[in-house]
Amino acid sequence: MSIYQSVRTKIETPIWTNYASLSPAIPTYFDNFEDALTDAEDEFVHVNIQFGLTTDSALTTSLDHIRGILVIRVFTQKGQGSKRNQTLVTSGNSAILGLNQAGKPSSGVYVRTGPVDGPTFSYEGPYYVSRIETAFEATVIS
Repeated sequence: MSIYQSVRTKIETPIWTNYASLSPAIPTYFDNFEDALTDAEDEFVHVNIQFGLTTDSALTTSLDHIRGILVIRVFTQKGQGSKRNQTLVTSGNSAILGLNQAGKPSSGVYVRTGPVDGPTFSYEGPYYVSRIETAFEATVIS
């Protein structure tokens, strides 16, 4: 498994778990899986991970230290009020905060996030959209 995929898995798994455990489960789309805007239900979540600085000579000479941005966008029906959307974005926020509660492993991927920015709200087509984002740092420990 590539280093980038290992980092994605570490970040995406708790987000997917949080939304899958809701009743009803909320469809969660990750980068390069499906066209979330055309394949989605009445409500869904889209998660985007953007990798930024992947080497920092002051820290390491390898790709074992990665920085990036995590964006979670929650889509609910427009015209239905903001309560449901805010409930769902709170679940995403909880997943982000949970990444910081895990202890540092002796091997594998160790992720820490920064402060969560948002939620901000907008409209996109027939959806009311909330967005939260945070910077992250991931270290691959071998």
